[in-house]
Amino acid sequence: MLAWATVTTLKCPHDSAPLATEKYEANIEVDVCRQCQGMWLDKGELEAIEEASEHDYRKQLDTIRDQAEDSFHVAEQLADSPIHCPKCHAEMDKREYAYCSRIVIDTCPEGCGVWLDAGEIQGLEIFFEQSQRAAADVIPLRWRLWASLQDLFSERKTRPH
Repeated sequence: MLAWATVTTLKCPHDSAPLATEKYEANIEVDVCRQCQGMWLDKGELEAIEEASEHDYRKQLDTIRDQAEDSFHVAEQLADSPIHCPKCHAEMDKREYAYCSRIVIDTCPEGCGVWLDAGEIQGLEIFFEQSQRAAADVIPLRWRLWASLQDLFSERKTRPH
């Protein structure tokens, strides 16, 4: 006897349009709403996109964003009505990604994935690149330890006994 698998089409949590499966960076399959341009990422897909970083956002990295306006938009989005997970239909949690990205994402409390509104994936990729650039600018730990030891020993030499 054949067992038929039931394929459920995911629906957009904003407008109930069917989500279309598309390839994104590094051939990661994501589900996109063709009406609102929102994107559903299954568990682990956002992290895979962060690792891939195939798009070039260098021009956007050098532009200065209005932090007050960004903060206003974050507060506005956090106050919006919650949406429901396209997979399990649980009420999703709204949160600012990494608590400093100024991009609000909707996360499934059951761990199914995340919903990104139109343009948020690009904003997150710019944030990922900014984070990588900032990490490259940080002095490595071993150099900071060496500098601390140098300061400690130079203090002992100059300190009267």
